[in-house]
Amino acid sequence: MTGFAVSILRIPASADRFYEVCEFVRSRAAALGVPDSLHMKLDLVVEELVVNIASYAYPDGGGDVEVECERGFDPLDEGASGEFFCVRLRDWGLAFDPLQGPPPDVTAAMHKRDVGGLGVHLVREMTDSCRYERRQDMNEFTACFQIG
Repeated sequence: MTGFAVSILRIPASADRFYEVCEFVRSRAAALGVPDSLHMKLDLVVEELVVNIASYAYPDGGGDVEVECERGFDPLDEGASGEFFCVRLRDWGLAFDPLQGPPPDVTAAMHKRDVGGLGVHLVREMTDSCRYERRQDMNEFTACFQIG
């Protein structure tokens, strides 16, 4: 993605530290001119992704998460028009692709649904594009939101 300056935060990957990531993403979004109307989506997506990293990449605890924010053109879809705000999360834990699971059956009665999968469904629904990549010993998840 080419565009405005990239900002990076690296903190311990812990579910209870998601709020720090949300604050960082919100501050970068504001600095890069992202509309306030996008903040709720950003918070929900970032919280889900940070909790997933803490739970699945580092099931025994420990490890870091790195968060990068950037405004520019969508790096996931070269044919996309307009500008995007993208949040990229990296970790060095166990390989885990949250996009590989089947979509949840949201039409089934609550007591008949499988446990899990709703958070990833939310991420897919709230982003304009998202992608997971495993690079050597690193997981990288990119979530992009169209802003113009």
